[in-house]
Amino acid sequence: MELSTQYDPKEAEKDHYERWEKSGCFAPEVNEDPTADTYSIVIPPPNVTGSLHMGHALQHTLMDVLTRRKRMQGFRTLFLVGVDHAGISTQLMVTRKLWEEEKKTPQDIGREAFVAKVWDWKTKYGGEITAQMRREGISVDWSRERFTMDESLSKAVRNVFVKLYEDGQIYRGARIVNWCPKDKTVLSDLEVEDKEKKDGKLYYLKYPVNEAETRPLGSVHDSKAETRPLGSVPNSASDNIESAETRPLGSVPNSASDGMLSAETLTVATTRPETMLGDTAVAVNPNDERYKHLIGKTIKLPLTNREIPIIADEYVESEFGTGAVKITPAHDPNDYEMGLRHDLPQLTVMNLDATMNEAAGAEFNGLDRLKAREKVVEKFEELGLLEKIDDHEMVLPVCERCKTVVETLISEQWWVRMEEMRDLALNLMKETGFPHFTPKNPHAKVYTDWLENLRDWTISRQLWWGHQIPAWYDEAGKVYVARTKEEAAAQAGTDKLTQEEDVLDTWFSSWLWSFSTLGWNGETTETEDLTKFHPTSVLVSGRDIIYLWISRMVMSSMKFLDERPFDDVYITGTVLDKNGQRMSKTKGNGIDPLDVFDKYGVDATRMTLAGSSTGADFAWRDERVESFRNFANKIWNATRFCLMNSEGASVDHSNLMDRESFTIADKWIVSKLNRTAIEVNRALDNYSFHEAVQLLYHFFWDDFCDWYIELVKDEITDSDGRNATARERADTPPSSLRAGIARTRIITILEIALRMLHPFMPYLTEELWQKLPGTDSGLHHDAYKNAGATIMLASFPPGDKAAIDEKAENEMQLVIELITKIRNIRAEMRIKSSEFFDVHIAAGDRASAIFRANEAQILKLARAKSLNISGELNVPKASAKAVLTDGTGIAVPLEGLIDFEMERTRLSAQINNLNNEGDKLKKQLANENFVTKAPAEKVEALRERVAEIDTQLNALNENLAALN
Repeated sequence: MELSTQYDPKEAEKDHYERWEKSGCFAPEVNEDPTADTYSIVIPPPNVTGSLHMGHALQHTLMDVLTRRKRMQGFRTLFLVGVDHAGISTQLMVTRKLWEEEKKTPQDIGREAFVAKVWDWKTKYGGEITAQMRREGISVDWSRERFTMDESLSKAVRNVFVKLYEDGQIYRGARIVNWCPKDKTVLSDLEVEDKEKKDGKLYYLKYPVNEAETRPLGSVHDSKAETRPLGSVPNSASDNIESAETRPLGSVPNSASDGMLSAETLTVATTRPETMLGDTAVAVNPNDERYKHLIGKTIKLPLTNREIPIIADEYVESEFGTGAVKITPAHDPNDYEMGLRHDLPQLTVMNLDATMNEAAGAEFNGLDRLKAREKVVEKFEELGLLEKIDDHEMVLPVCERCKTVVETLISEQWWVRMEEMRDLALNLMKETGFPHFTPKNPHAKVYTDWLENLRDWTISRQLWWGHQIPAWYDEAGKVYVARTKEEAAAQAGTDKLTQEEDVLDTWFSSWLWSFSTLGWNGETTETEDLTKFHPTSVLVSGRDIIYLWISRMVMSSMKFLDERPFDDVYITGTVLDKNGQRMSKTKGNGIDPLDVFDKYGVDATRMTLAGSSTGADFAWRDERVESFRNFANKIWNATRFCLMNSEGASVDHSNLMDRESFTIADKWIVSKLNRTAIEVNRALDNYSFHEAVQLLYHFFWDDFCDWYIELVKDEITDSDGRNATARERADTPPSSLRAGIARTRIITILEIALRMLHPFMPYLTEELWQKLPGTDSGLHHDAYKNAGATIMLASFPPGDKAAIDEKAENEMQLVIELITKIRNIRAEMRIKSSEFFDVHIAAGDRASAIFRANEAQILKLARAKSLNISGELNVPKASAKAVLTDGTGIAVPLEGLIDFEMERTRLSAQINNLNNEGDKLKKQLANENFVTKAPAEKVEALRERVAEIDTQLNALNENLAALN
């Protein structure tokens, strides 16, 4: 059978996936062995509104590699797919669509009609990402596809909520939250991203210390100061509390405008002056000598009619800013915690739309927060209380969707108490080590640190799309939590109930994902899938959701099933752009996997992603995926050659057992094949995807294509024995039979190697495997004997230690090194390919015997005229020389092969160019400023180039010396 001359990925991708899916190959039921071990992975559900990005492609590839291999090993595998309802994202998308098409808001049409529109949108557009996932070639069981708002999963959410409420682990209360003023909802930490602001400002505000507590003995006290509103302007100079002569250092200058102020002030630095209207304390470090005398005293808070205390707290860093910190418990998470420690009031001075409220004072009520900031600064300046304003680079928390600056404020929300479930997860890790993280460092510590410092989880969201909280209020405002309104009415004794408006955080449904997708819903607690596939085998995810999702999955599974959700967790790195920057829509540097699929093919993309996966971040390089496209082409052409010479051949594994007839090349390739299989299995067992890719790449490109095919080419193309020596014709079977055996051998080796490669490159391997003579369901694993023939159900090669032949590998490696060195001499000295030359070899007895035994192959592949093997090199000075790793010396006399003068000129020029380039690069690398600021990958590339230049210079100088 003959293949086309060029590999076309689109042709290979066109039909195989649909055939696999229709024939049930992705479902666990394809496995006919009732005693088969199980292997399961649940896919982290992407948002229903989303589209495929490189992070998805990376994780999906790795999960599919693991699943395909286990399936080929005879495991009953389940790779379960689904999508998340993505509350905020989906609601925003449909809200925009509603306005664009009807010029209406959700409030205009009401909750019921709006939710119906969201479901319509989900039905019409929600399948985009799953269609894209099919392009990836991932072998998920689409018959079990899940959605977080499926009825069974929704039932699970309601039952879990009610159970936790009944156990006292869910409550409603006022605490600090992230709040998006535009979307008007609480946000989880994951929904808040940091945005650098280089033109920020740091405002230094002076707060007057209460004069009654700082006035020197005998000073005059004006009773009017007691009743004058703070921040007002004094009537006359007689209102001054004390004279400039007695005012301590740092006090406000004496003038008619400062009479109401005390002599001593305390300066605080803030990026948000408007929040000072909600300050309820100023904090200093108890060990700060500058402020010890002020601890316990009070501040006259400007622009308000309030006095606030000066407190001591170890949290305050004396070296940062002025060492004094304004405390606004209702508008800063750290201040909130300090407020709880010191029992400070929580004064909310902002509305939910980020305007100031009545508590901020009449002058500020209704102002936008930024307008209020301007006015506060203006007032402080008028009062002489603005010390200075510094430029300040800062990080702003913004809503990841609308990019609005997020507010932290106190809000009445629903919460989950996490202590009990936290302890379940921590004890699981401490007592059993589960889940096993790869890489272990730092992720296991990140996980346990998060759990040890866990706070209550806010689970309510001010949205309409999502799981509406199963709580109802009677007319008196009393709450009833129940699975249905009927249950709530039975509790309340009335049906005049109103359901809670808020919906649950999206994570509240996805934290149940490992078991709710397998049929558990709180009422049904045992299913066949749950029994077989839970705990799942491994979770592949990103480090950004270790605590927001992975830890919560462990806690929920331990709480409701009393077992871990998964054995292992593999944490991927982040795919960065070519400059090492995170990809984002705002930067416009994202890479669409579908574009890469179209340009290079799915398999090449998968190999690139898996080959880059070490657990660390990596930059995307088009050159790398292009190299794997070339790799696919290399395998295609190697297979094409084998098929063009496959007459009388058929895949036959018994052929590889007949080692009596093996040549040294046969022994070598079979040994390398088995060694590669063993090492690939070990690498995948340890989640070393990059190592497995490199092993496969090296075997196919180097061992099989570049060497084995060349070594046996004459044998498998020989149909009449014309290439055989007289002795070979006498001692071996007829040439046609010999060629048939050789063809079967190479086809069989290729078939086994394709199976090894299949989990990484499913389309290419299926396309080629189907075309090999003798491939059918007989090659399947025993668990799939009745299924239609496909490589994805063939046995994954385990490797046979008994087939590893160290002697053959060592001998062939020596032969390959010799041929390579001779080829290098030809290339470096620019000897024409048509010139056949003598090669002199100085080797020990063992190496000499190996070279003599393989002389014909060496002469053919090195294009040499003769091998002169002896104990030492006796050659003219004008000879190109090289040394093998075992000390064997080789030389090629150059007389008559090259123009010496021309070659000396060329070599000198090349040496000069390389010296110049090397000097320039070394100066660049000696520049500490460059090394510090340049991308690490660029610096490493320059260092590698310097090392490469040094190696080239050594070789060129040796060659030049030989010509002088």
